[in-house]
Amino acid sequence: MRMDCGLTAELANRDQGIGTGGIGAMAQLTSNGIPLDMAPDAFGELRESNDLLNDMSALRERMAEDGYLLIRDYLDLEWVMDARRSVLEVLAEHEMIDENHSLMEARAARSDNGKFRSAIGSHAALGKLPAVRKLVHSGRMIDFYAAFLGGEVRSFDFVWMRVMGPGRSSAPHYDIVYMGRGTTNLYTSWTPLGDAPLSDAALMVLENSHRLEQVKTTYGQMDVDKKSNWKKTGGSYGKDPAAIQKELGCRWLTTDFRAGDLLVFSMYTMHCSLDNRSDRIRLSSDTRYQLASEPVDERWIGENPIAHSVREEE
Repeated sequence: MRMDCGLTAELANRDQGIGTGGIGAMAQLTSNGIPLDMAPDAFGELRESNDLLNDMSALRERMAEDGYLLIRDYLDLEWVMDARRSVLEVLAEHEMIDENHSLMEARAARSDNGKFRSAIGSHAALGKLPAVRKLVHSGRMIDFYAAFLGGEVRSFDFVWMRVMGPGRSSAPHYDIVYMGRGTTNLYTSWTPLGDAPLSDAALMVLENSHRLEQVKTTYGQMDVDKKSNWKKTGGSYGKDPAAIQKELGCRWLTTDFRAGDLLVFSMYTMHCSLDNRSDRIRLSSDTRYQLASEPVDERWIGENPIAHSVREEE
């Protein structure tokens, strides 16, 4: 049954067009290998919130309304590029970067059979790089959350690094199912470490998905570290973004991201990514922030967080 996502004609017509050609001029996009419905009532562009940066009350209202905030050119560009370089240097050491191009282009090396080399180690190790931690745990990132949350900020010590090679994408999900044992007044920062246009697995947000009570009270109550849940889904809401869009009646929203951009969203904002149709590796980080005074999910704090290392019986 198609749910009411609160879509209005005004919202459907609000977009000014992604990239230079506008939505109607874009090539067919895919996510998880599935062609997306790119009609105006099914697909659109993320709304920017830079105009509200000096008004935290209005910014909080925007978050409540949209379930996300896109803030352009907010983070220190030098810090972003330092983090990018540090990650790419590790990937180059493991022969994941095409040596025929400059390191910062992040062109993916390919094996003889043409398939992208699997990521080395874990995103946890990459997330411990000093330049990455400086970007996500200090400076403008923490300044933003201190103002937005209105108090002392606690960030998860665990930093999720995403190494999204050619052909890769992420499946639709809520973050709450992975980190719901503390406060739900918790926010994700999705930070591209370099430009991330539509061709390079740009992130998508499902418009008004944070308002879908039927989803929040069913799927949104799941804890992936209960063994039966992980075996069933691995945490995703589904593997077909086009079918999910039709089921829930919401639009997928995205944009051409630039280095320095910051995307913030709630635990109940469904998101996934487009397929990476380029020969580049899309690098990004996922980090979480809350008030220090509120309960924290113990899986993600400390020098060596346990993360998803323990599956619990229900």
